[in-house]
Amino acid sequence: MRRLLALIALVLAGSIGNAQAATITFEDLALDENGGDKISGGFLFDSATNHLHISTTQWNTTNGTQIMLIDSVGGTHPPDANAVTVSQIGGAPFALSSIDISEAHSDSFFSARQVQITGNVFGGGTVSALLVLDNNLVNGVLGNYFQTFLFNPAFGNLSSFTLTGMGALCCTTSNYFAIDNVVVASAVPEPGTLSLVALGSAYLFSRRQRKRH
Repeated sequence: MRRLLALIALVLAGSIGNAQAATITFEDLALDENGGDKISGGFLFDSATNHLHISTTQWNTTNGTQIMLIDSVGGTHPPDANAVTVSQIGGAPFALSSIDISEAHSDSFFSARQVQITGNVFGGGTVSALLVLDNNLVNGVLGNYFQTFLFNPAFGNLSSFTLTGMGALCCTTSNYFAIDNVVVASAVPEPGTLSLVALGSAYLFSRRQRKRH
């Protein structure tokens, strides 16, 4: 029995240990004030209006490194125009651990007050959360307004996720925001799957032991 429990523990630890985390910082991209969808750290950042920026100080927000800015290109757009969908190149499932988000714009009247995140679960279904920004953006003053948002295990087996800016005081067609330090990892199997794998391995191990005797 002790050997059985030890084997289960080893299988579980091995499965969890395979989830290698990585942080997408956008430092692998060139500065780009003109916009366009991006690929960074093996992930595609696909904007609703094909308009993303890589900058260090644009729109009054900075953290001293390169950041990604999401905007709706100005003019009239649907409410979800200021959105970006993130997926891994090749389509493999992944886990989202955390992300840094900031309000962004030269006029805080146009910046997002919240960011809705919707994750598409690998194999079907969705998970979501409303991320509330602290609204510390000061017009004309460059500053670090980033907040770090952590995600629970429900975001551990995604095919993609979408961030949508919301709540701007001006209208529903603006909602500028910035992101950085997107922490992702290979998908962690569901607890039930881990248990089945562990019990199956333990069963095979016990059968092998009985045959030896």
